[in-house]
Amino acid sequence: MPIILASGLTWFISTLLNLIVMARFGHKNLDIIEHYLSDCPGVVNTRNIWGGGIIGRHMRLSMIFAFIYMPGIMYRRGDIAKNAHLRVPLSLRRRIWAIYIWLLLNCGCLAILNYAITTS
Repeated sequence: MPIILASGLTWFISTLLNLIVMARFGHKNLDIIEHYLSDCPGVVNTRNIWGGGIIGRHMRLSMIFAFIYMPGIMYRRGDIAKNAHLRVPLSLRRRIWAIYIWLLLNCGCLAILNYAITTS
């Protein structure tokens, strides 16, 4: 039981840090990234719909991640111009990927922790 408690505490701290990093990244870099994608209808529509609050900035960042993660699908939907995602500097694209991989790992750890708690 102590290992499950330690794992849960570690997961909680990691998730909290992930959310803080996402909020800070969104606050500092979102406008810069949106500037590179300013001619894309998906970016403009997402900005108009969600606005500039903390949830809105998170949703806008998630949409930009979708543009970077699935550019072909987003191009066919008409959300971005062809190869528009490549205008975002590589350093920013790598940071976005790192944040979302960290989030995915947190979700995986939560699933493992849930399994450990329910089977013990």
